[in-house]
Amino acid sequence: MGVVEELKPIFSPKSIAVIGASRSPMKIGYEILQNILVQGYQGKVYPINPDVTEIMGLRVLPSVLAVKDDIDLAIIAVPAEFVPKVMTECARKKVKGAIVISSGFGEIGGHGKQLEDEVLQIARKGGIRLIGPNTLGYKDPIDRLDAAFVFGMPMPGEIALISQSGALCIGMIYYANGEHIGLSRVISVGNKADIDDADLIDYLDADRETKVIAMYIEGIKDGKKFLDSARRCTKPIVAIKAGRTPAGSAAASTHTGSLSGSDVVYDSAFRQVHVQRAYDVIEMFDFARALAYQPPAAGNRVGIISNGGGAGIMIADWCESIGLKVPNLTKKTMDALRPQLPSITTARNPLDVTGDARFHRYHATGATMLSDPNIDSLIMTCVHAGIARPREYVGAVIKLVEEKRNLKKPIIACWVGGPEIDEVVQELRVKNIPVYSSAMRAAKAVKCLYDEGRRLEAISKKKQARESSTK
Repeated sequence: MGVVEELKPIFSPKSIAVIGASRSPMKIGYEILQNILVQGYQGKVYPINPDVTEIMGLRVLPSVLAVKDDIDLAIIAVPAEFVPKVMTECARKKVKGAIVISSGFGEIGGHGKQLEDEVLQIARKGGIRLIGPNTLGYKDPIDRLDAAFVFGMPMPGEIALISQSGALCIGMIYYANGEHIGLSRVISVGNKADIDDADLIDYLDADRETKVIAMYIEGIKDGKKFLDSARRCTKPIVAIKAGRTPAGSAAASTHTGSLSGSDVVYDSAFRQVHVQRAYDVIEMFDFARALAYQPPAAGNRVGIISNGGGAGIMIADWCESIGLKVPNLTKKTMDALRPQLPSITTARNPLDVTGDARFHRYHATGATMLSDPNIDSLIMTCVHAGIARPREYVGAVIKLVEEKRNLKKPIIACWVGGPEIDEVVQELRVKNIPVYSSAMRAAKAVKCLYDEGRRLEAISKKKQARESSTK
């Protein structure tokens, strides 16, 4: 059985046992059961607690062994010292998958690590795939299953999120919601005693609802397994690798028991398998949104349009500084641009359409520049300079994205203006058009799309080579 089939009972369970379910709102077992019910899970739910008979209107059983039906998933929220006994009962019941929420395992070292090893051995002997321990659980906004103990559901979308930190995972969900970034699956992996990043990459690569895999990683235990999974993954992967410094590495070892390893090694390994590396949450979502909703760039040549010359210059600087090009336009393009521009500006790249530009000028110049064979991607910038009309510019960008999909050239927006411009920018986010508040973020998003183009080229060349060798 492959990893996808092994993990289906966890992520698409027909029945769930909540072991450690509680009547007390102060207990994790209460929160897990409530979250499952609030989201309207359609499968069977079995609260397990030997001390009570009813919770939230559901009959409570003393053990999974008392459940007559099959159980796909057991969510375990009992003190660490009781987990081996519970896991043994799950193995006897032939439970297919388990999430161990409980902490007090490998992350504390010593006895905790021994306890984690014991739980893992019981799971393996019983044929149970295991997430955790020391995990938040997972949230599935597509199928409306909240198998976690913290309140808060992401908006549905096409970006999957894997996180080794539970608290940061929730913070990333709220950040994504605020930016109108939809997520497909959100999985907290905790100590990764059994199911690890590589397993989840394989699973999400086969997931029809996921287009991009975003990851927060503190440490990878099996480097070869991770690299093999990332290499064969057909979807783009964006990863934050935390613990880059001695201080961060030491913190990671006490957080989830991770051995961070050399950052130089991670950096090289990510490049080998085309994992896009991000350095904070904002950058990770910047890249993920661009990868999910814009085509990869065929080349590194960027066109820039702005209603303010300074903004265009800063974007050009950032593009050139990270390996992109801001090329000259063809004579045909410059000739086509001149009638669209006022006499005070020049038909060139970056293009300043001046502060009095309205919808038509912004849209027409964008369409003209996109048609230039020297341009592989386009950054459209709006500076809220008082006389600008940001809502008209938003309309122009939306129209361009919808009209020019056939060109397969990325269109990125860069909007500078603070709170007064936030309302209109939200219209771009709702349409899943990447929009950034700084020249640096916009340029890096385009570089990310250029790198994705190189990843797809490498995959295509390998495929061609395999086909040629079989002829």
